[in-house]
Amino acid sequence: MPKVTGRRPAISNASRGRGATEPEKRRGTGRTYRGRETRRRLLEAAKEVFERDGFIHARITDICTAAGISHGSFYTYFVTKEEIFTEVADSVEVELLTTEPAPEDTDPVQRVRLANEHYLRVYGANAKIMSVIHQVSTIDAEVRDIRLQRQNAFAQAIERRIHLLQESGEADTGIEPAYAAQALGGMVAHFTDHLFNTENDFDLDTATEQLTRIWVNALGMRYTAKPQSPEG
Repeated sequence: MPKVTGRRPAISNASRGRGATEPEKRRGTGRTYRGRETRRRLLEAAKEVFERDGFIHARITDICTAAGISHGSFYTYFVTKEEIFTEVADSVEVELLTTEPAPEDTDPVQRVRLANEHYLRVYGANAKIMSVIHQVSTIDAEVRDIRLQRQNAFAQAIERRIHLLQESGEADTGIEPAYAAQALGGMVAHFTDHLFNTENDFDLDTATEQLTRIWVNALGMRYTAKPQSPEG
C-alpha cells in the first residue's frame, strides 16, 4: 500500500543518475525558465520513447526528436541515456508512493482505501513505463538498488502506520508490523502489476475495494464500506 502521508520516501543520492559526479557537463539544468522548460520536454519525450521502444532500443536521437531539440543540446542536461532513464523512473515511482495527506479525522479504513486508490490510479497512468522500469531493474544493478531503497522506505512508512493502528487499538497487536508491511505492500504491488500488464476482467473500482478489504482484514481491523459521494 502506498504510504499514507504526504511525505516523500527517502531517495538515495544514487538516484540522481550516473552522471551526477560530472556537473560541469550539464550547465543548463534549470537556472532559467528556458532551461527548465527544455529539461521538462526532454524528460517527457524520454518517457514516451522508453515506453514505445523499451530501454535497450531507445536512442538519444529519438528522444531529442520527440522533444524538438538538437541532439547536442541533450548533453547540456544529461550525460547518458541511463541518466535520463533513472530520472524518469524516479519521478514516476516517487509519485506512485506519495499521496496527499488525508484530513486528521479520516477513518483508518478510508485512509487505506485512499492510499490503494492512489497507487492503482498512478500505476495505471504509467503502466507502460513501469513495465520498462521493472525490466531494466533485472539487468541494471544501480536501478535495482535504487528501487530497493525506495521500496524499503515505503515498507517502513507502512510499518509505522501499523504501529499507530495497534497503539490506538484498531489493529491486531499480535501482528508483527515489519512482516505485515512487507507482505501487504508486496501484495498490492504484485496485484497492481498483474491488473495492468495482463489480460484480465478485473474492474478498477472493485480491485481498489477488494484490496482494501483484504488489507484491513489482515490487520484485524473492522472493515467499513466506502463513503458515498455527495452526488450518490
